[in-house]
Amino acid sequence: MAKQNNQHSNDNHQKNETEYAIFCDALEKEYKQAKEQGLFEVLKILELDREHSDSTLLQAVDYFKKKDGIIEKDAPLDFLSQRDKKMVNRNGEFHAGLYCMLLSKNFADAIDEKSIFIKDSYSYSFDSQ
Repeated sequence: MAKQNNQHSNDNHQKNETEYAIFCDALEKEYKQAKEQGLFEVLKILELDREHSDSTLLQAVDYFKKKDGIIEKDAPLDFLSQRDKKMVNRNGEFHAGLYCMLLSKNFADAIDEKSIFIKDSYSYSFDSQ
């Protein structure tokens, strides 16, 4: 019985990984349109509270600003989960569009979770908590 349960668990894990790969592929396909619509411009202009914000996300945003949104395989990955790191570097190829989409998603989540703060913002600064 334990062997059967283990097989079921492996099947679920494989299914979850496949579903996540499909999600990442779809997210990456949205990159071009998101870029054309200016989604990433906000990352270039916002002044972030360096003292109170998540340092790994700050590092990624700083890289994005410095490179003017041109992401290469030397981009910081520490803000990503292990699962996301595998997807960004899958099949021996760096997926810059997916990286940008995940950076944007993680940035939005961090604002909601109050782990990154915008300097001089009434609603999203550290002082407004």
